[in-house]
Formats: sequence, structure tokens, C-alpha cells
Amino acid sequence: MAREALPALIEAKGQVVVVSSLAGLFAGPSVAGYTVGKHALIGLTRTLARDYGRHGVRVNAICPGWVQTPMADEEMDEFAAHAGLGSREEGYATVTADVPLRRPARPAEIASVVRFLGSGESSRRRSRRPPPA
Repeated sequence: MAREALPALIEAKGQVVVVSSLAGLFAGPSVAGYTVGKHALIGLTRTLARDYGRHGVRVNAICPGWVQTPMADEEMDEFAAHAGLGSREEGYATVTADVPLRRPARPAEIASVVRFLGSGESSRRRSRRPPPA
């Protein structure tokens, strides 16, 4: 999709936001296919940024962990049952124990990051000098 959009992205000095995962940064147990795919998205992001950044195209990736969606809820129900946990909430608590907020993200949180990275606001240069006194 990015390849087909590149002429328009270059002309508009547009941006691409790739949604990978923490699995693109760290390998988890028993999810080889998922991990490989998410690592590939990080590589694609780096390659597109390197090759097309000089043409004004900004390319970023976000790497969320668990995001509480209906699909994730189903997976969490299976995980909780398999792990002998009492509830979906206990499952989420287990898989997010090492996440600083100790909870899954909400879809709106991910959407706001994508919206920001896809906006001009994320490309504004900020002065490194302190404001005048």
C-alpha cells in the first residue's frame, strides 16, 4: 500500500503511520508468526523513513502492547481459562504486569497517537533555546 501511495506521499510531503506492536521489539513465547510480522513492520518503517524522508515523507511506527478490543477480550478469555485465572480482568492484569500503566491500552489512546503522527503538528520544529526572560 505504501509503495502505491509513494508518488502522492512525495508530492504532498505526506506521512505514513505503521502500527506494529511490542512484539516487533521483543519476542514473546509461542507467537513466532506474529512476532516475525511485527518485526517486519518495524523494518519497513525504517526503510521507508530512510529512503523517502529526504523527499519530505515522514514515516513512523507505533508499538502498542495489549489493546482492549473485542478480539483481544476473546483472546484474554482463552488465556485466563488456560492459565487458571478467574476472569478476563485477571488475564489482562497478568499480561500487563510489566507495562508501566499496568493495564491494556484503549483503542482511543492508539487512535490519538496515530492522529497526532499523521498531523502537521508532529512535524513542527521546536526551538532548543529557552524562551527569552
